[in-house]
Amino acid sequence: MAGSAASSSSGTKRKRGGAQGYYAVKVGHKPGIYYSWADVQEQTFGYSNSKHKKFNTLVEAEAFMKGETVATSKPKQTKYYAVQKGHVPGVYEDYDSAFAQIKGFKGPQHKKFDTRQEAEAFVAAGTRNPAVNGLAYAKDEVESEASMSDARNGCKVGDNVAKKRKANDGSAVTTIVNGDMDPGTGPLPPDTDDGFDRRIKLNPDTGDLRYKTEDELNARKLQNTGEYDGWIHIYTDGSCLGNGQMAAYAGVGVYFGPRDPRNISEGLPGETQTNNRAEMSAIQRALDSVAIDRKCIIHSDSQYAQNCLTKWHIKWRTNNWRTAAGKPVENKDLIEPLLKQLEERAMAGGVTKFEWVRGHNNDPGNEAADELAVNGAREATPPIPVVDGKEDGLIDVQGSKGV
Repeated sequence: MAGSAASSSSGTKRKRGGAQGYYAVKVGHKPGIYYSWADVQEQTFGYSNSKHKKFNTLVEAEAFMKGETVATSKPKQTKYYAVQKGHVPGVYEDYDSAFAQIKGFKGPQHKKFDTRQEAEAFVAAGTRNPAVNGLAYAKDEVESEASMSDARNGCKVGDNVAKKRKANDGSAVTTIVNGDMDPGTGPLPPDTDDGFDRRIKLNPDTGDLRYKTEDELNARKLQNTGEYDGWIHIYTDGSCLGNGQMAAYAGVGVYFGPRDPRNISEGLPGETQTNNRAEMSAIQRALDSVAIDRKCIIHSDSQYAQNCLTKWHIKWRTNNWRTAAGKPVENKDLIEPLLKQLEERAMAGGVTKFEWVRGHNNDPGNEAADELAVNGAREATPPIPVVDGKEDGLIDVQGSKGV
């Protein structure tokens, strides 16, 4: 059941406890205005063509629910980026310019402010060591982009390189240039983790170290995060076209929700193509897509996969991975890594549950996962050769659920 929806602006509003924004669900299981994203997911999950939007005020959310035009755009507020210690200290009005002054600088100090006065005061508070035109920093604290160019042109570290000036709005401080060091030979930056300098990388073409480009330094990797901390429901399925035949091709389907970027539809890797292996691989791909410490429920129509991971493996392990008949356990290469993955999740606080769902029984999540799996198998299937105007080597193209 969804959490309580927000009351109208004319009534008494429940205290939100610091929540940010109002979530209006116009089309969903239970339309209304909610305080958390978790409630929105509950009202829109599995609902075809749901419609919802987040607003900063309750008035805007109510207008959206009524179908009225909502004007939420606000004028962009200028931010001031103060660089107290960097290549060229000063106040900058965009982050890229400020970042250029702290990139590669040892022990930079910088901060963002809403007003220029605050930013200028922050820069002024850091000035010391009057030497050049009233202000300068010691040589071992200064590295500049200009000195890097000089070093590439033959100047050695320690040479008495002429002082460089960089034009700005007058707030920048003149600095002393001291050249640059070869990658991996200078002091480590303050943000070093385990003795690793994140500014350098190995050039695979030459085998030498080099400094990363600005784009490489700014690259970010998406992580699973968010305010929702409830159970994550994942539907998995496997499909094998021509299951049990030599020319079989299998596919994997993982379904998180409508238009969810984590949904997966792909062919089954490896030479052995069976439905059971596709089912196991789908569960593995699902667990790979959620954070290790998050609670999740795997909905699968494969009793084989669930029994392998919850019951049968106990005796198999004690029998050295042999069945009661003394035969080697099939698909051990998939089952063992999955069991280890489940154990690691448990140690990290990530609870994993399995729920069996009857296949092809009009369950929206299962039907969606099945479609993804079938499409994955079809994409992995090579074109059928044509001999004398007829298709040759036909296989059963139904998503078989056989062993």
